[in-house]
Amino acid sequence: MNPCPQQRPGQQQGSVLLVTMVFLLLFAIVATAVFRGSQTSVLAVGNMQWRTEAINATNEVVANILSDYDGFIHPALTKGMTGPGAPNGVFSSDVNGDGKTDINVNVDGVKCHYEAEVKPEDLDPDRPEDVVCMNSANMAATTFCSEVQFAIELTATDPVSEANVQIEQGVGVRVTGVDVCK
Repeated sequence: MNPCPQQRPGQQQGSVLLVTMVFLLLFAIVATAVFRGSQTSVLAVGNMQWRTEAINATNEVVANILSDYDGFIHPALTKGMTGPGAPNGVFSSDVNGDGKTDINVNVDGVKCHYEAEVKPEDLDPDRPEDVVCMNSANMAATTFCSEVQFAIELTATDPVSEANVQIEQGVGVRVTGVDVCK
């Protein structure tokens, strides 16, 4: 008895090649799928990074605007906000330090959302903005100060791709005067 029957050499020609080609095709399909998946992930991460940089650029503009309290609050109250260096301009941001503008931030507007008169019992003598209110006349009943909440609307735009993100930043300030939102 012969457990392994002899086969002629010509009977299996090409079957190994066919199986190898099938496996090669399967590996190529899997590799393509992995490549496309990783490419999509890289694009998503890049978009998230740009969005974060754009939000940081808008936050920097808001901080610059608010650092000049009088330059912000008085034009905002009179709804003027024009002129050189005013918030209605376009601010440029160089994120990577190459000397080129990476993100343009435009201040679209400032809206007054809320105003409430500050009561004398709500004043804090340790806050500089409250000291002016404490010195106002008629302290027994009212002050001449208001708590005002503004919304600063900004749009950050990539000058190359024109991708943009819109941000609305709330700001609460105490100001002298009443009926500032009207």
